[in-house]
Amino acid sequence: MKLIHFNTQKTYLALIFTVMFFAACSKMDDGYIKFIEKGSIIYVGTPDSVKVYPGKERLKLSWIMSDLTAVRANIYWNNKSDSLIVPIALPAGQDTLEVMLKNLKESSYSFSIIMYDKNNNRSVSVNAIGKVYGDTYVNSLLSRPIKSAIYVSGKTTLTWGAADQTVISTEVTYLDKFNKKQTIAVPVADQTTQLDNYDIKIAESFEYRTLYVPDSLSLDTFYSAAEVVKVTGPPTEYVRTTWTAGDEDYDIPSGRLPKNVLDNNNTTIWHMDKTRIYPHTITIDMKTENLVNGFTYVQRTPLDGAVKLVEIQVSSDNIIWRSLGAYTFENLATKQFLELLEPTTFRYFKMFIRSDYKNGGFSAIAELGAYKR
Repeated sequence: MKLIHFNTQKTYLALIFTVMFFAACSKMDDGYIKFIEKGSIIYVGTPDSVKVYPGKERLKLSWIMSDLTAVRANIYWNNKSDSLIVPIALPAGQDTLEVMLKNLKESSYSFSIIMYDKNNNRSVSVNAIGKVYGDTYVNSLLSRPIKSAIYVSGKTTLTWGAADQTVISTEVTYLDKFNKKQTIAVPVADQTTQLDNYDIKIAESFEYRTLYVPDSLSLDTFYSAAEVVKVTGPPTEYVRTTWTAGDEDYDIPSGRLPKNVLDNNNTTIWHMDKTRIYPHTITIDMKTENLVNGFTYVQRTPLDGAVKLVEIQVSSDNIIWRSLGAYTFENLATKQFLELLEPTTFRYFKMFIRSDYKNGGFSAIAELGAYKR
């Protein structure tokens, strides 16, 4: 009797669970049927590969049409306070839509793009961020620095400083010796520029400006304000007859003294002390303070381990010295002109010879001088 009673209880439980299951299914079906009655939601394909092209008071948006059933695009910006509706009618075979937005204020913008088909079905919103440039940006642009503009023996050479990363070139305009206006583009990589047919007698200066592209997709090229640069004329060497040189470092056995660099004789030399290694030093007293644009030098000839790296220090009282930096002497036999980064006034100058072209421990030099422009 206990066994039969147990089976009856199991049967009752099974019936109860079955009724509950079908009741639950009935409720689920009711919700599903209501959803079907309303119809399924149809979405239009979103814009693909959206690009933003910044410009001056304008901006261009472009994207690939992933869904050719779209007939218009709604573009929103400024928290949807501004918008533009763009009808879509692409030529056959074209899948990229471009939209130009003009008369925009200089600022950063966030855009929302939504596509619609003819039945007003919409796509999911796609966001894009871009920047519009204007006068504030333009007024911040600086021309690439010019270290020097020197006219020597009929040649005018410009030496450039480092350019900003967004600079693409520099434009130089000048009058040539035929009184004709010339404009040349200077690539960013160029450190020096030669002005062809320039004559300082025709024009003492030239004008230049620097071109910027703030973004690789920029619609526009921006220009710094034009600057006028005066060309520095030929060098005038200071007379050295009263100058003296210190005897702190020379080859004593040979008697090739430092004063030999001041005697206007290229065959006599100052030879550095052979018992020492670099640096070697020579000190020159010009007897009066001079405004110096640069130094002249003549290497020992024939060239054999000519002087290479030199540090120059200057002083007005032979007590307090300041460095003008390191310079490289050319491995050439003719007189060379070494232009300083900026003109400097001093009485004494000291040269620390730090290396030569044979990687030796000492060297020699024939002449040293200074000039102004």
